Amino acid sequence: MSETMRAWQATAYGPTKDALSLATIPRPVPGPGELRLRVQAASLNPIDYKLVHGALRRVQPLSFPVSIGFDASGIVDAVGAGVTAFRVGDPVFVRASRDTLGAFAEYSVQPERFVAHRPANIDAIGAASLPLVALTTVQGLVDRAQVHAGERILIHAGSGGLGSFAIQYAKALGMIVETTTSSRNAEWVQALGADRVICYDRDDLRARGAIYDVVFDTLGGAHTLEAFELLKSGGAVVSVAGPPDREMAARFAGSFVVKLAMRWMARKVYAAANRKQARYFRYLTESSGAQLAHIAAMVELGTVHPVVDRVFDFEQGLAAFDYLEAGRAKGKVVLKMRG
Repeated sequence: MSETMRAWQATAYGPTKDALSLATIPRPVPGPGELRLRVQAASLNPIDYKLVHGALRRVQPLSFPVSIGFDASGIVDAVGAGVTAFRVGDPVFVRASRDTLGAFAEYSVQPERFVAHRPANIDAIGAASLPLVALTTVQGLVDRAQVHAGERILIHAGSGGLGSFAIQYAKALGMIVETTTSSRNAEWVQALGADRVICYDRDDLRARGAIYDVVFDTLGGAHTLEAFELLKSGGAVVSVAGPPDREMAARFAGSFVVKLAMRWMARKVYAAANRKQARYFRYLTESSGAQLAHIAAMVELGTVHPVVDRVFDFEQGLAAFDYLEAGRAKGKVVLKMRG
């Protein structure tokens, strides 16, 4: 077996078409508590190109050259000492951490605790589409907002990779699910389980009033502040794109100046939250094999399912990023390996 492999790497901050290239690098070897998977498929997420663009350099700086990619599915081909839950030949899926980036590669080494067995009823492409969006949803709605059946949730961008999973998951929890999308995607997101679709090119979202127990803000910008206008008193805004909350600022900020800047960015959000006696959560997703196993069980029961828009060959990584960054994907964009 070759001691090298191919991997998509960033060599500098910048546009993906300039910063990314397919490199030949040493094939990694698993250490204690780690396993190596032969990657069969890997999915793209907006955070991948945001990292390359440098949008997150304050909270997650990169050291170049760096392999990229969070989501992968494949076959275990080597295990390190102490690994007990997996054996060579097991089909698995994983969400890499910020310290173990490199899913867009022929092989990936990950800690055992990040990995879960692949759901038996889906293929590698479907499994690769799930980890980041599933973990982001669980950690936002359950771990932070602590949602309950019967509550009304607004999920922004329901046709995107995150939104299309969050609709299914919130519905499985017994929530009343409303989502935003374009009118051309309205029937599509309704088929995912949305109880009501608000078309941003046709409907007035603010006319709905302050009726939501939870707003899942996947867009950021003006949408984060607007979320509090739509929220019931005592509700929760869960954001993956808004200003940092206090926990995130304390965890990732470095210098006093950076911390001060983060507090300044969040001041309007916290003022809006205080007016509504609301909770605000802005977080970065953490890797968890245990939570992926929970998602795998739901997939096997048919409660949730992968939503894949388009599949590209591994060598077409730049074309895949171009497609994702255009902002029109319905569901996830996936890279597949040959063979």
